[in-house]
Amino acid sequence: MGLGYDFLRCGVVVLVSSFEISREEVVPMYYLRQRVEVLFGFAKDDVGFLSLRVHREELVRGFLLLQFLCLIVFAHLKQELGVAFSVEEVLFTMRNLKCKVYEDEVIICEPNREQKDICKKLDIVVPKTLGI
Repeated sequence: MGLGYDFLRCGVVVLVSSFEISREEVVPMYYLRQRVEVLFGFAKDDVGFLSLRVHREELVRGFLLLQFLCLIVFAHLKQELGVAFSVEEVLFTMRNLKCKVYEDEVIICEPNREQKDICKKLDIVVPKTLGI
């Protein structure tokens, strides 16, 4: 059985486009499209991307900008955290990091062990105080 049989057995992929694409750009474009689909999957399932019913374009653009920024932060956190923590666990844990606000400074309370582990994993330095 020759090369033709092996080729047919492996399958064939056909990409159809409404504009001309050079051979060198086909595969990178395909993978870029795949990455965008994965990010929108995160947006819908994990970030809570909702369908909109608005009448003004400015509202849609503003909402999409905020959602896109959230998606970037979510994807970055997910990549940095690996399997050690989920993004939801990190946000839930870090929301309990408190501070005391005075007239001229903010004193950050001591992080607990989990918060310290998360900060170490994400290479975040938590200062003791912040000036106002």
